[in-house]
Amino acid sequence: MSRGQDILTRMQQTPFGWGQDDFRRLYRAYGFEVIEGGRHIVVRHPNYPDLNTTVARHQELAPAYARTAVRLIEELLRRIAERGSKE
Repeated sequence: MSRGQDILTRMQQTPFGWGQDDFRRLYRAYGFEVIEGGRHIVVRHPNYPDLNTTVARHQELAPAYARTAVRLIEELLRRIAERGSKE
C-alpha cells in the first residue's frame, strides 16, 4: 500500500489528529497541486479544477479538513474509474 493510500485509509477511520504535513503528503500522493500561501495552503487537482480546497497552516487541524480530504479523494477516484470505463 502506498503512503497516500495508507493515510487515506487511516483518515477514513478517524478524522482526528491530522496536521498540515499529513494533508500535503496525502493530496500530493493523489496528484493534487499544493500551492503554498499565507495562512492556508491551496489544494486543487490539475485535471479536475473543481476538486479544490484550502488547508490551514496549523499543526493539528479540525476534523472537517480530514472529512473534506476523504470526500475529494473519493470523488477523484470515482471520476477516474468512470473515465476508465468509458474508454
